[in-house]
Amino acid sequence: MHDGKQLVHAFDGLWDKYRKRLTACRRESSENAVHSLRIGTRRLLSSIELFQALAPQRELRKLRKALKAQLDSFDELRDTQVMWQEIAATLPILPELAPFLHHLTVAEQRLLAQTPANIEHMESSRLQPLVKKAREHLLSDFGKADLKPRILACADGIYGTAMERFRLIDIAQPVTIHHTRIAVKKLRYLLESADILLPPLPDDHLQRIHDYLSDMGRIQDSCVLLLNLKNFFSEHIPASVETHYRQRHGNIINAYMLRRDDIKQFWRTDPASEFPWTKRS
Repeated sequence: MHDGKQLVHAFDGLWDKYRKRLTACRRESSENAVHSLRIGTRRLLSSIELFQALAPQRELRKLRKALKAQLDSFDELRDTQVMWQEIAATLPILPELAPFLHHLTVAEQRLLAQTPANIEHMESSRLQPLVKKAREHLLSDFGKADLKPRILACADGIYGTAMERFRLIDIAQPVTIHHTRIAVKKLRYLLESADILLPPLPDDHLQRIHDYLSDMGRIQDSCVLLLNLKNFFSEHIPASVETHYRQRHGNIINAYMLRRDDIKQFWRTDPASEFPWTKRS
């Protein structure tokens, strides 16, 4: 099987998983089902973005737009559930959080009640014609060409963007960390979606990137929580609550800072350089 067929075959597998998870979510929109659907959607999007970089086409743009809108529709529910879990765990030591926990509980129930209706609009059958046309164009565009150099170039470009943003990180401006995280996430998904055509990665490589992203994600979640606390208490946050979560935020940032340079091991610095995991000590 040549490179193009391998990639399209992998895409077919991701599309099938997405459809199955969407069907499962329509049967029961539980937290686990929604989480699985979000993961499946992200992986499908990463494959589409790789194809769009290799062989741009209108159908891929439309697919990406539709799937991204579906993914974004779960953001508020996801943030609410993450905050609820944190506040519920902290309530025994900070009972002042009880009103905020109640607020989150009501918000989660409202969002969960809306979820089935939202999912009903996510019909994979509407996207199937786009998928069919995209596959036909991709197989035609790819032919039997060696795609490995082009995929490596895509990875080099994404990693270069990640490193540019990394160098601009300002701890006092968490948004700079978030922007870097987006670029690193794109690298991770590209490595997952094109692994069959990439040089062998260390066994723990994708897990290391995942852990790095998790540390960055905790910073983003902490910023969201602090903002929601501020809004809920109308900027009059109980001193004990503010002290606790400011300290927690600092600890989360410090944990990231301890491993921030791990990003330098995720890919090569330029096409002429060795991969960091192949260098001899």
